[in-house]
Amino acid sequence: MGRIKYLMKNTFLFALGSLGSRIVVFLLVPLYTGVLLPEEYGIVDLLYTVCTILGPLITLNISEAIMRFCLDKDSNHNKILNNTFLVIIAGSLIGILIIPITRIFAVSDGYGLILYFCSLFIAVAQVFLYYLRGIEKPLLYSIGCIIQTTLIAIFSIIFLVVLEWGIRGYFRAYICANIITCIYCFLVGKINFISIIRVGMDKNLLRQMLTYSIAFIPNTFMWWIMNASDRVMVSAMIGTAANGIYSVSYKIPGLVSVCNTIFNQAWSYSAIKESDSNDRVEYTNRVFEILAIFSATVSIIILILLKPAMKVYVQATYYSAWKYSPILLLGNYFLILGSFVGSTTYTVDKNSVGMLKSGIVGAIPNIILNAILIPIMGIIGAAMATCFSYFLVTAYRIYDTRYSLALKWNTRKINLAHVLMIIGTLLCYVPEPFSEILLIILLLIVFCCYKKELFNLLEKFIKRK
Repeated sequence: MGRIKYLMKNTFLFALGSLGSRIVVFLLVPLYTGVLLPEEYGIVDLLYTVCTILGPLITLNISEAIMRFCLDKDSNHNKILNNTFLVIIAGSLIGILIIPITRIFAVSDGYGLILYFCSLFIAVAQVFLYYLRGIEKPLLYSIGCIIQTTLIAIFSIIFLVVLEWGIRGYFRAYICANIITCIYCFLVGKINFISIIRVGMDKNLLRQMLTYSIAFIPNTFMWWIMNASDRVMVSAMIGTAANGIYSVSYKIPGLVSVCNTIFNQAWSYSAIKESDSNDRVEYTNRVFEILAIFSATVSIIILILLKPAMKVYVQATYYSAWKYSPILLLGNYFLILGSFVGSTTYTVDKNSVGMLKSGIVGAIPNIILNAILIPIMGIIGAAMATCFSYFLVTAYRIYDTRYSLALKWNTRKINLAHVLMIIGTLLCYVPEPFSEILLIILLLIVFCCYKKELFNLLEKFIKRK
């Protein structure tokens, strides 16, 4: 199979799961904003944000190791699973400490048990979904993601609308959905507990896996700072109601993150396979340029639809969230490019330390800027801090890999994509209806500048289907 066809095939398969999952999550926002007040939704978002960092701590981020080590040609999947189960069991026992710790903070007091189980099962489900990716079963992985989010939607309707369990119902929906997702992964992944137990623990392999995954813990924390600390600081400085509105503003840029997730899941396979090819640098640069063009085009389309979509997407009390979405969208554009660099170099080389350093480069300025800008500018200051931190990560990764990868970051076409994205972001703040008109003109300029690349990409996708 040709390299482009292989990449497009995996992109298509991962798109099934990621797009299906994100669409369900996207459609859930009107439900949440309809049954939860901004203050309640702010609390929910804050507590869920905490779960996203507690989960990797409980499992020592072993999901990253199980995926990467299973992709090795000579890997023993049963040994990898044996080590993974040991880590999960040990981590879940130590993780019980979360329950008394939550009593220290007013916002989490009384939610200790439910936060523990939510963090645990979200992390464990991710571990076994990543196992399906590691054994190169992208279709099964995608189906698992769809099952996971569909069940979250079903249980959310039951627990929030029918039973009216409020904040606790939100987290119970996640717990139930992820437990069933784990069962699905065990069945389709043909995980045989007897065979796994028989192989016994491989101490050398366990050490390698933990060395790789544990280095991702501070890296995960750094990314948590960039992705979520702004919500914590908005809650602390302005209030949970403001955080509820700010969290909604993340949902539209999240659509671009879908493209990032889909492509990088597929690209990780191609990057590993291409690591020894003679024209690796030329091929990688060609893909990088197409990614920048495609991401800018999709982002500008979303900017055109942003305000009209918000009017029908959320309740009137949340409409002001549109003001922060363009800046977050610009940040997501840079994040997509930075994630590509990370997959191409750090993931292929199992260089979790490089991931950590780039995370630090973005996280520290993010905290400093949040502390300075939020009191002065409010919510929009948090969005600007996040956007700038994403840009710093991307710039550092390109600089850090300049000898091993030699990405052409400053080509004419890529520079133009950067400029068009920045212009599109600024045009959103022009009074209506002029902003939409100017954005449509900008999109036409994009099509004129990149018609060859966009048509070639569309042609390859049609042939794939």
